[in-house]
Amino acid sequence: MNSYIETEGVINMRRRTVRLDREGDYWTDEEKQKLVQKFLEGEGITAIALELQRSEPAIYQMIEKLDLYNRKSQPQRRKSLPKPPVCLCTNCRVDPACCPNCKHYMAEPEVE
Repeated sequence: MNSYIETEGVINMRRRTVRLDREGDYWTDEEKQKLVQKFLEGEGITAIALELQRSEPAIYQMIEKLDLYNRKSQPQRRKSLPKPPVCLCTNCRVDPACCPNCKHYMAEPEVE
């Protein structure tokens, strides 16, 4: 029965059929501390949202604001992979260095 009530609570929260008690209110220091504790313990976002009576997006936003993922202190950039060479002619799709049609594109400029 407890699982059913929890499931119904999640459905109602996501459909916004009921207003959560703390939805739209300012976060207190106590709530922030509780969020940090639950997050570091590995509790799920939905469970934290139900316990704190906040929406899941509000929980995500506060996690980002408190930098609990440590993204600000350790930013990770995507490294782009080098693109393979593409033939410039429309007849083939090979390496331009090997294509007989594209050799004139790849030729080194003559130095006088």
